[in-house]
Amino acid sequence: MFYGLWTKFTTQPGEGHRLVEVLLEAATSLQDVSDCEQYIVSTTEEADTVMVREIWTDQAAHAASLQLPATRQLIEQARPILLKVERLLEDQPHGGKGLA
Repeated sequence: MFYGLWTKFTTQPGEGHRLVEVLLEAATSLQDVSDCEQYIVSTTEEADTVMVREIWTDQAAHAASLQLPATRQLIEQARPILLKVERLLEDQPHGGKGLA
């Protein structure tokens, strides 16, 4: 069974696009991390809001990813433009299209 996470990021006014860039860089940095099954960055009609959907092999793999040097650097880049980070949902994906 996998570990899934949905996170909502709210940025300073007008900074949503900048956060998208940072989070897409995070997604690129995870390309060679085999425990990361999915890292999807999206926006909604809600201004200055960015959503991230992550699927990991397990919760420990996700926790370990937060200690990677690239991840730490990107967190520091994002911190000044963030107003709020909400962990909306943790779930256990069982499979489906795009998930091995």
